[in-house]
Amino acid sequence: MLISILIPTFQRPGQLSEALASLAQQDRSLIGEVVVGDDSPPADRAANREVIAKSQVAPLVRYLPNDTPLGNYPNQCALGEQARFDHILILHDDDHLCPGGLALLARACADETDPRVKVWFGRIEIMNAAGVVDHELTQDDAKRFGKDGAAGVKPVWEWCLTQSLPPNSALLGRETYQALMRGDRDGNAGDWALHVRLANSGAFGRFIGKTVSRYRVQAVSVTGSGRGVDVHYMYEMARQLQVPPGRAREKQVVVGKFATVAVHRYLREGERARAWRCFAEDWTASERLSMQGLRVLLMFALPPRVLRVILKRKASMSAKANAVVATAAVQPRLN
Repeated sequence: MLISILIPTFQRPGQLSEALASLAQQDRSLIGEVVVGDDSPPADRAANREVIAKSQVAPLVRYLPNDTPLGNYPNQCALGEQARFDHILILHDDDHLCPGGLALLARACADETDPRVKVWFGRIEIMNAAGVVDHELTQDDAKRFGKDGAAGVKPVWEWCLTQSLPPNSALLGRETYQALMRGDRDGNAGDWALHVRLANSGAFGRFIGKTVSRYRVQAVSVTGSGRGVDVHYMYEMARQLQVPPGRAREKQVVVGKFATVAVHRYLREGERARAWRCFAEDWTASERLSMQGLRVLLMFALPPRVLRVILKRKASMSAKANAVVATAAVQPRLN
């Protein structure tokens, strides 16, 4: 088996170096190529090229600069189109594969006996901006996203109910990824959108029950920067998730998690009809009658232009506050 490793990158040569170093700790016989899509401005590309040239996996790297920046998920899709081998693994430039992680996934794929399984994934470790693993956050993450149990196979829709599939470092067939990687309203929520489309295709996913990668939590996030995470698109994809009638209540819990934030995002983007539908259909009665619900009703009464200015200012302030909280939350525990 040969795997195309796809790395979208943007202005993080130091962390790209770490990601490439983590690939050097894998079974090289499994790596068919490492395709790096660089969304950095031209002035910043030399640093990335230097990092690649010094990497132990340099002979395997195809470097593809984007003269017009594509954005994180379109960059991933462009890399997916360039992949030459039958299986792909996306590795974000700020994350790591754990030593031997690629072999664990490849072995699970090679030994697969269920043709319905289209994605293989494992546990992740949570590390801070400095690359230090936070074991407490790692345990919390595994529990929160349903990966604290034994290995097993489930329909992807069931994994979606616990949001268990990782944002990167899962192994997929190239054709599967290429067929499902794009949607009309993915925004910067492309990983969740891919998972929902994979679920709706009837695919199953195998959780191997072992740690394969490390996910970096940091204040400066490519996905969350600028306009922030596109929660309204995540909400739309959650609504589209197809589950058996008996599991509809569990799906509604997931939809509800996104709905409270999605209303504000719709209003900020001027999509008032979508905002009202979200509020009317996917906020509970108690939420609509709460102080938060009353504030939302007041927002609907404001002129759209005034409201957008208020919400954009609020979003900017929240982003700064969240960055401070995120940085504090992932500091290594020294005591």
